[in-house]
Amino acid sequence: MKSRGFTLVELLVTIAIISILSAVVILIVNPMELLRRSRDATRLKDLDNLQQAINIAMQDAVTSEKEVLCNGTDFPCSGKSGGNGAGTRVSDGTGWVKVNLSSQKAVSLPTLPVDPVNDLTYHYTYCADTIGWEINTTLESDQLSYKMAADGGNEADKYEVGSSYLLISSGGVCEF
Repeated sequence: MKSRGFTLVELLVTIAIISILSAVVILIVNPMELLRRSRDATRLKDLDNLQQAINIAMQDAVTSEKEVLCNGTDFPCSGKSGGNGAGTRVSDGTGWVKVNLSSQKAVSLPTLPVDPVNDLTYHYTYCADTIGWEINTTLESDQLSYKMAADGGNEADKYEVGSSYLLISSGGVCEF
């Protein structure tokens, strides 16, 4: 009677082939890069939403820029979502963004977004003065790093949105 099983050599060859294929798939797919791109997509969407909300608040404003951009406090005003000196997520102008977005009828932003990592390196930064406002962040993904250089801002290592890209920088109005 003939035995119908696999030999040890056949099993070892099959295991080796499966191992090589899984290593190739992991190298091609690169799960860490996918996580970085996912967090960057969240950052880009958060800043886009904030930009739209602040622009609507500025258009609907019946008070001065100082009242809108700095919630009535003196210029310049600033805030950070994470790291040392992190502000709260309250959208009433006392959070890390100093614009009162909770009083807007056309904008629904109950809480301010925070960076998916929200530490000293990856966080959102807000600054406003008499010429405008700016929010910036740092992107993680190598594949999306071109967006930081092509956003129209003055810093190639930050993704910037706002009406004035010179506020948050070394030597700018708000230095962090």
